[in-house]
Amino acid sequence: MALTFDDGPDPEHTSQVLDILGDGGARATFFVLGRNVERHPELVTRIAAEGHEVGIHGYDHTLDDLPGQTTRTQRILRELDIETDLFRPPGGNLLWSTEVWMVRKRMRTVLWSYDLLDSMRHEGKVASRAPLVAVDAGDVVLMHDDNPVCTGELPAILAMLADRTLAPVTVSQLFS
Repeated sequence: MALTFDDGPDPEHTSQVLDILGDGGARATFFVLGRNVERHPELVTRIAAEGHEVGIHGYDHTLDDLPGQTTRTQRILRELDIETDLFRPPGGNLLWSTEVWMVRKRMRTVLWSYDLLDSMRHEGKVASRAPLVAVDAGDVVLMHDDNPVCTGELPAILAMLADRTLAPVTVSQLFS
């Protein structure tokens, strides 16, 4: 199964997520925001250096001109010698015209099959998370590396996945 993280890199939480993943020998895909990459390029460099995958989540987490946001974020990542063809729209919302653009640019749009609701719980929008027992081989799990709920629960999540013999891999590894 693929473990994915959106909205980073975050100066406080992304490093903790990387440490936890490293301790657990797990790989993941990080869908980054261009504005956060500009603020914290060292974290994106660390993500790639530790064998994780980087995807684009837009520049500023809006749906305004996603092709332009994607192009801008690609340029920022290329300055760090990071290439990616992975894209995840903010909120999973995508206009058909944007998807056509992504296909024409050979970008792979990646959604998710399972949301752990960490950001929603951090924001107080929901009280409980969906049970992880529903995750199965082939699933793409959504988390967010910009909040303490994610970092607080990630060790237990990795242990639970290991108990179920599910190994977290990158999106590209899952799809290959």
